[in-house]
Amino acid sequence: MRGSNAAKAAVAALAVAMLSTGCLSGAPSDASSGNASGPGKSTVEVMYGFGDSQEAAFQKDLNTFAQANGFTIKFSKAGSWDTEIRARVAGGSAPDVGLFPQPGLMCDLAAKKTVLAYDDATVQTDTKTLVPGFVGAGTCPDGKVYGLPAAVSVKSLLWYDKPAFAAAGYTVPTTLDELTALTDKIRSQGKTPWCIAAESGQATGWPVTDWIEDLVLRLAGPDNYDKWVKGQLKFSSPEIKPAFDYFQKIALTDGNVLGGSKAIVATNFQTGGNALFKQPPGCYLFKQATFVAGKGGFPDAVLAKLDTEVGVAAFPVKEAGNNPVLTGGDLAAAFNNDANTIKLRNFIASKDNGIEVGKAGYFSPHNSFDVSLYPNNTLRTIARDVLYKSTAARFDGSDLMPAKVGAGTFWTEPVAWISGKENLDEALKNIDASWPKAS
Repeated sequence: MRGSNAAKAAVAALAVAMLSTGCLSGAPSDASSGNASGPGKSTVEVMYGFGDSQEAAFQKDLNTFAQANGFTIKFSKAGSWDTEIRARVAGGSAPDVGLFPQPGLMCDLAAKKTVLAYDDATVQTDTKTLVPGFVGAGTCPDGKVYGLPAAVSVKSLLWYDKPAFAAAGYTVPTTLDELTALTDKIRSQGKTPWCIAAESGQATGWPVTDWIEDLVLRLAGPDNYDKWVKGQLKFSSPEIKPAFDYFQKIALTDGNVLGGSKAIVATNFQTGGNALFKQPPGCYLFKQATFVAGKGGFPDAVLAKLDTEVGVAAFPVKEAGNNPVLTGGDLAAAFNNDANTIKLRNFIASKDNGIEVGKAGYFSPHNSFDVSLYPNNTLRTIARDVLYKSTAARFDGSDLMPAKVGAGTFWTEPVAWISGKENLDEALKNIDASWPKAS
């Protein structure tokens, strides 16, 4: 869930500081090669940060594989991934395999030679079935692939109340121009088009980053998205600013948002779309990731009728045929080249993994996955029509940026802007000024 990732990102700056001072010095001597060696450990430790039904399903998938290959697995769940993996590596006791929710820290460790790159043959095999773009998520500045995704969430989604939408005679928009037109139509009828919610405690503001990232992917394109998250394009640049301009048109136009624009930062990100299902509807459109269709998101009574009550579609594209998707997820990486460590890491990232995880409702990043295994039509629709049709998948941009920006000013400056405390140009200037200077 993005909220969990956001909280983890808040301590990433400390990770960078530890790296820069050499605190993460527990690199194994054999960590420079991606080729497996030795007879293989009898027990392989895998560490991760996710829980709930995903954890149980993940363990079931991996235990089946390990049993068939003659070893056992020690599962270690991190309560705070960044803090605990840093401590384990610094203490010379890294797990064998780690599931990184944020590529940035993984690449920092790769630069210190504490994680291993995948061999070319494995990358080539996985590339055949991975949604385009996912290999890039695990590729670090040296050009090597250190992480490949195990399971992903989808953020580029537009939710609506299916019966209410049909009763009003609305058509699901497929382009940003159509989205603008529908927004204007709903408002002109005296109704409220949008629910927008960005309150998340100390992490308030991160849902706005998902909006902006999706719009940058569409309006600037994936190549410029990559330059932006690396700091090669400023937030105020001609390539990136149009994403903020589009969001401003949606979020700050009078009558567009339930409660008014200033209510955005006071409305909880998990329940902020529940007004879709009121009678009469409090709003007609809500943008949020897949988790909102689970416990703690939409009302229980709605979830009980998920496939008949809830409509979902891809967040509209700039033009037909160009449909990028914004995602979150976990990248599998190895900390040593023990034969069973490499065997397990490669399985986690392969198209053969994830049967039980898929049944639990979490998406495989491989477009060859049997969609019928997902537990309901809503998730099958997201997999079939959004994730596996994507032309370019990208990981959450704020998780890829330096923490000072991605978990700092990229959250706080939009809050100040939306709240009316500063204008857009001031917000973008402040974010750009906060980007760490190259040493």
